[in-house]
Amino acid sequence: MEPTIPISTRQILVVEDSEQIRKAITQILQIENYFVIQAANGKEALQKLQTLTPDLILSDINMPELDGRALFEEIRKDSRLGGIPFIFLTSGSRKTSLDTIRELGVEDQITKPIDPGGLIRTINARMLRSAEVKVSHIDQAYLETVEVLANAVEGRDRYTRGHIERVTTYALWMAEELRWPPDQIRLLEFGSRLHDIGKVIVPDQILNKPEKLSADEWRLMKEHPVAGGRILQKISHLQEAMPYILYHHEKWNGKGYPEGLKGREIPLGARILALADVYDALTTARPYRPPLPREEVFEFIRGESGKHFDPDLVETFIKVVERRSQQRPRSLLR
Repeated sequence: MEPTIPISTRQILVVEDSEQIRKAITQILQIENYFVIQAANGKEALQKLQTLTPDLILSDINMPELDGRALFEEIRKDSRLGGIPFIFLTSGSRKTSLDTIRELGVEDQITKPIDPGGLIRTINARMLRSAEVKVSHIDQAYLETVEVLANAVEGRDRYTRGHIERVTTYALWMAEELRWPPDQIRLLEFGSRLHDIGKVIVPDQILNKPEKLSADEWRLMKEHPVAGGRILQKISHLQEAMPYILYHHEKWNGKGYPEGLKGREIPLGARILALADVYDALTTARPYRPPLPREEVFEFIRGESGKHFDPDLVETFIKVVERRSQQRPRSLLR
């Protein structure tokens, strides 16, 4: 099995009381470019683990001094070591070993005598699963960071509570309908949640003004896409989401802002976000007007097809919202 996610560190702790078996395993792993640390029993392994954090532990289950079961239980008590993948070495003839593995919930085992090919396949697969979990955790951490930033803005505007969640939901519905790949959907979610981050530059009295804005106030409000780009420009994992933040107020006819992009000069994700943003704004109550009926908003959007909105997206957006509007907002990364 060939890994599909890069494995940056390849350090394995081998715990086995038989020196002959331990050295044979070490030789097999070293040929595959793994760095191997050896321990003759669980007690010695715990001593070594005081100063190192391997990527995987391969341990015999029956050993003197401290056996594999006791070693596993000690490791799982340690927050630093508890997440390390653990594989047991067992004798296929010993039913008690298999019962112990099932009881502990360890999902991987290698049966003696060791088959070199089977050993490498099992370890590679376990390392790959561990890498995939780490990637998932990183994605979740990114999303949580994005949500904190987004909530910092939305919390200042009492008239648009829930706006970010709803806009994100509509945009993700569209991405699913258009069969975007997961990595692009993730970027769209980041961009959707942060599309108004630049509003941190807008004073509260303007952001929460109960009447329509004056020309000067509107001029300041229109600076928020560029301000958002400046805020996020040094956050490396958000760079690919930047077009959604910068260009969600551009219009198909070139009369939007901040750059007056026209037609397909506007990134596709920003064109989708423009539809979601306007739809939510019009169907949500404002201090100077009640929410508009959904069908009335759909007619407005159709009227702006080829002017404000991409004409190839309008009918798809309307059909998606009609079909899925009973669903609860959700994040695709959870």
